[in-house]
Amino acid sequence: MKIKILFFMYSLSGGGAERTVVNIINNLNKEKYEAVIVLVKKENNVYLDLLSKHVSVIILNGDRLRGSIFKLRRCIILEKPDLLFSTINGNNIILLLAKLLSFSKIPTIVREANNRTQSGKVTPINKIFTYITYNFISNQVITLSEGVKLDLVNNFKIKENKIKVIYNPVEVDQVYKLSLDTVEDFERKDKEKLMIAVGRLAEQKDYQTLLKAFEIINKEVNVRLLILGIGPLEKSLKDLCVDLNIEDRVVFLGFKSNPYKYMRLADLFILSSKWEGFGHVIVEAMASEVPVISTNCKSGPDEIIEENRYGVLVPVSNIGILASESIELLKNNEMRRKYLIEGGKRAKFFDAKKIVKDYESCFKEILS
Repeated sequence: MKIKILFFMYSLSGGGAERTVVNIINNLNKEKYEAVIVLVKKENNVYLDLLSKHVSVIILNGDRLRGSIFKLRRCIILEKPDLLFSTINGNNIILLLAKLLSFSKIPTIVREANNRTQSGKVTPINKIFTYITYNFISNQVITLSEGVKLDLVNNFKIKENKIKVIYNPVEVDQVYKLSLDTVEDFERKDKEKLMIAVGRLAEQKDYQTLLKAFEIINKEVNVRLLILGIGPLEKSLKDLCVDLNIEDRVVFLGFKSNPYKYMRLADLFILSSKWEGFGHVIVEAMASEVPVISTNCKSGPDEIIEENRYGVLVPVSNIGILASESIELLKNNEMRRKYLIEGGKRAKFFDAKKIVKDYESCFKEILS
């Protein structure tokens, strides 16, 4: 008999944590596991079409996450899964409370998807709920990097023996294949370099620093910057481009279901984040064969790039160093080639087929 796992998410919108859940589900051994995914929202599930056809999807037709707790409780009772799984702190707390209200002893694994302390937005009440639910209701806490594990232990007082680090699974072969698709809505000009950034237009990604650095880069190199993503800062970032007089050198293309073909066009990928949980998009860029520069933010990029072995790390929010390192790499074809090759090798370390086996081992251990 197959092991039935109920995955719970608010939605499958276009974020890294949502993509990770899809990668985990799609790469599970289908002879051993049956996956059911429960979503709160009906709208904005951009990754839903990427799920394997073997996966059952249940939509609670809710709006607010907190308002879904009793619907989720009922779903747990009716579905009778062998294992519960969720990721992202809000989802995790709701799943654990729904489990508690269902009077169920179903083993539950929650995955922490970000270094939340670095955001500066963790409230005292959230710390209390995280401490109680993770320590006393969950059976296992998975973090996607050593840095996030340290954050949970030091700042949320989660028991260290309850935490297991499993890096993000990336479908490296699929990313590479998709990167070979033709780009039809953007044309790269002759004799110009191209930089690319991919991610939500939000405070975490610190596009302000990137744009200010790009103003400097643009004076030294014939280059354009391509930005893929949507978010609340879109207007202010476009206004900043006007203020910096770079609006004709920066192209905003919005969300793309296949960002990899745009990455492959580029000479350089930039991640300018203030904080991360892992830096999933770094590995995707490596798999798309583009050299990477990333801020050395907490947590994840340094665990992927390893002291400039597989790319270039720069300090967080440092406009001058981001600009100078980018200029150096854009002007040095040999160095870019080196990081392209080494990055491609590094990406394979995070291949979904390999990483999901670690998840399956964790599931087996919790169920034994």
